[in-house]
Order: sequence, then structure tokens, then C-alpha cells
Amino acid sequence: MEEKIYTPYDGSATPFTIGLKPLAEREWMEIHPDLTQRLCKRQQILQSRRTDVLSTPPDDPATAELLEMVLQNLKNHHPDIYDFSQDQVRIMGGPPQSIDHTHPLESLAQLVDEDFCLIRKKDEGHFLAAALLCFPSSWRLKDKIGKSLEGVHAPVPDYAGPMSQRVNLLFDRLRPEQIVWRLNWSLDEGPDLYRPTPHSHDQWIEQGGDPAEHIYVRVERQTFRRLPQAGDIVFTIHIQMVQLAQLIANKPQAEKLSGLYTQLANLTEEQCRYKGLLAARPLILERLRPFHTS
Repeated sequence: MEEKIYTPYDGSATPFTIGLKPLAEREWMEIHPDLTQRLCKRQQILQSRRTDVLSTPPDDPATAELLEMVLQNLKNHHPDIYDFSQDQVRIMGGPPQSIDHTHPLESLAQLVDEDFCLIRKKDEGHFLAAALLCFPSSWRLKDKIGKSLEGVHAPVPDYAGPMSQRVNLLFDRLRPEQIVWRLNWSLDEGPDLYRPTPHSHDQWIEQGGDPAEHIYVRVERQTFRRLPQAGDIVFTIHIQMVQLAQLIANKPQAEKLSGLYTQLANLTEEQCRYKGLLAARPLILERLRPFHTS
């Protein structure tokens, strides 16, 4: 199974915009080529950092509905990966494991490497009600759980105002039969999937050397859909990590690095600070300059 490389920095999308597109049901869950290794990593994180990566109300019907929705999707669209028998499943030919319906989010952590957030509508707006977040991108679940979307996105440049209004309108209007998706990118120091702290590039700058060896492009594949019964919005996050040196070495991918150069160069100071790139940007731009075509 070959991983599809996403390049949202190539000029096809504008940073800090919503940029949603429709998604087919069969593409809702994305199966990573290293699924088994990622599932092992998720279990390690869940066991050692449970309260940091999991928050769910007891006996929450929405999480139970979410588990059933994911199970049905995997049965229908990924039978080559998942072999179900009653309340057991074999993943990629591995040993059978039980599905615990009394702990839906924990069961999801054993099945897929997507993270899940449930957004719940209240009279005052939309709030983060529950989440499984094993592979966070520079945010901590304990800092966000229970907050409104405006509170969750308070550090994001340009979110307050029109963008916030568009997101709330989207969540109000999204129908259960619809799935939409978008991509988000950032630059990381190293390949760690568990990244709860804000981006920092100080270490590799101090070490010196080729930025392409230190920098990884982190892409979030995000999807949104509504639970038919509970009504919550399901927000999924699938992480892709690709070393910048790998992109440079792959000619078809390297051709898209002109877009990364342009997007980095055009970030405002506030946006650049949010992405943790104020000190690193000049060095990365210099490394990418040979790929800049306009």
C-alpha cells in the first residue's frame, strides 16, 4: 500500500482559509501504509498519557454512535484491511482483538490512526465535547476541551470574525449525508506524531546543517460530518509526516516546493509566529530558493 503525498502548500490552497471540498464515504477513513505501527504507537500514548489524549463524557451516546459509524465504514469500504467476526476484528491479518463498545473512543484508537473530535451545538454556540487526540499538532486537549470553537481557535491568526462565522454556519448547515474535507500544513522539527507543544525550530538552528534534514512537513487531512442521531459534528484528523529532504529528492514532489517557498515567503509576521517559524523562515527559504520558479 503506497501512501498518497498531500501538498497543500503547492499553491492550490490559501493558508488560514477553510477551503472545504466534498468527500466520498469510501474515502472517509484513510488507511496509512504503516497502520500497524501507528496503532501500536497510539496504544502506548493512550496507556501512558490517557488524560492528555482522551476526554469523553461517561455513557455518551454520541461516541457510541461514532464507533458504529466507523465500524460500518471499515466493513463496507476496507474489507481487505479489516476482517470482522461478531465483536472481534483482525487488522491486516493480525491476531483477533475484541471491540469494546462500552469505551468507544478507546476502541477507535485500536482500529484506525485517525484522531476524533466531537463538536456539540449549545445555545451559546459550538463546543468541543469529546475527543481522542493521540497525534496532536501543537495543542493540548486539556487546554481546549469544553471550550467554544472561538475559544479553541483563539491562537489562530484571522480566525475571529468572518472565518469564525463561516465555520459556525457550516456546522449549522452540514447534513448527515455530507462529508467535507480540507488540508492543513505546518513544518516540524523531527518526525514525532505526538506533538502537543507549539512548534519550535531553535534546536536544529543551533545544531546547524541542512534544514532539509531537520524539517518535516506535517499535513493534517481533516474531515467533517454530522452524526445522524446525536447531531454532533465529527471532526477527524489524519497526520502525514514527510521529511523535506525526501520531497527534494523526489522530482515530482520537488516541483511543488515552489509553492511552499511562496507560501512561506508570504506569511505575515503573526502567521509566521503562530507556525513557529520567525527564526527559521530565512534559512528554510534559502534552502528552497532553487525550487522557486516565479
